[in-house]
Amino acid sequence: MGYHQLPNEEDSMRSIILVFILTLPAVESTFAQGDFPHAKKIDAIVAPWVKHRKANAISIGVISGGKTWTAHYGSLNGDGKQAPDDRTLYEIGSITKVFTSLLLADAVESGTLKLSDSISHVMTELRTKNPTVGESVTFQHLSHHNSGLPVSPSNIHPDDSTNPFRGYDRTLLTDYMSSVKPTRKPGEAYEYSNLAVGLLGNLLSRQSGISYGELLKQKITGPLKMMDTSVSPSAEQTTRVAPPFNAALLADRKWDFDSLAGCGAIRSTVSDMLLFMEASQKSPDGLLGKAIELAWKQHKPAKDSERAMGLGWMIAGDGSTRWHNGQTGGYQSMMLVSRVTGTAVVLLCNTAGSGVDQLGEQIFQAALGMNVKPKSFDEFNVDPKEAARFAGKYQLAPGVEINVQVKNGRMMAQLTGQQFLSLEPKSKTEWRYQLVDAVLEFELPKTGPSNKVTLHQNGRDMPAPRIKE
Repeated sequence: MGYHQLPNEEDSMRSIILVFILTLPAVESTFAQGDFPHAKKIDAIVAPWVKHRKANAISIGVISGGKTWTAHYGSLNGDGKQAPDDRTLYEIGSITKVFTSLLLADAVESGTLKLSDSISHVMTELRTKNPTVGESVTFQHLSHHNSGLPVSPSNIHPDDSTNPFRGYDRTLLTDYMSSVKPTRKPGEAYEYSNLAVGLLGNLLSRQSGISYGELLKQKITGPLKMMDTSVSPSAEQTTRVAPPFNAALLADRKWDFDSLAGCGAIRSTVSDMLLFMEASQKSPDGLLGKAIELAWKQHKPAKDSERAMGLGWMIAGDGSTRWHNGQTGGYQSMMLVSRVTGTAVVLLCNTAGSGVDQLGEQIFQAALGMNVKPKSFDEFNVDPKEAARFAGKYQLAPGVEINVQVKNGRMMAQLTGQQFLSLEPKSKTEWRYQLVDAVLEFELPKTGPSNKVTLHQNGRDMPAPRIKE
């Protein structure tokens, strides 16, 4: 069931147009306190997001003019008591896909794989069980999201919908790949797929004979000294993980991954992500440097509405800036890297559905010296008595409910299997989703609770009667 879903993570990035081009030195040091020339501008850009509680904790890392700068806003629990810092860990979500594709680039540079190799090169059982997929889908297709595989496998049935990848092991993945039929011819069209890049990470793990996490450490995080970046934080690191929250600022779950770790399992800090962005701007010597160059290279040109891509990297409208974003149940992230200007930005946040992708873009523009107008948010108050009439569960379809609640002075709704999303009033009975193009219209009797809500989305009107409890 796809109603309510947030846009694919990569869709929120608009084309970036750089207004000037500079050649800047490699990163060598950190800005002294108060010396970063764009600090106040960035503070002003972030301020509305914290003031209006769009996110609890926000951590930012910037590379500019050969130096690094970090800043932190809000508090880990939204109560003002504990602020995040350079060593706070966040789930980086689909930014993991950049690392997974870099592992692919490493395998290519080491001579163990070719981008054009079919996936049956490693998943050999597909040669007999599903040769149509096994022989036609290549490793490059997986990285570029044009494999013809769907967003996620149909045999993923988590015990807990707030932890959707937990327990999906290699056996389940193999069973699925043995019978899956592609939605289109591999290489024909772009369709963002967690399954594809998760499968890519799994295949690289199989080929190497070690886990995805160990492969990541051996090939990338170890050489770059990213000591706080992993898929399985240590006991000490776990004490530094920011607690997760959904868009309604309700506590959420950290996500656990098994066979699809390559699509979103990595946790990291601003300090470590700065090390990764530095290496992406100026590749180190050796095999890792060669892999970084291969991943950075444009492999897929822009076509119609499809953006250009490296391996894992999305390429912005300026043709040079590489970027990726990410989101899990309680976290959101954004990373942008430019070699042309010597500028890079990473934003890590412990609030999913917060829309901070746009904030990351604004910070990147501010770091380039552009004038950026802080985003304004409409203020509105929820009348608790009126909102209480809307609260309840509504049957949208068999097994699919809309759960409407009022929490912390906010009106929110959750579709079965998805996260809570905030609502804002459009009229007395109509409430618009803040992050999705959809409206809930409630039917109100003269007194008492609403007896029906209609979801208006994608040109459809979908009634849902109240479930009597």
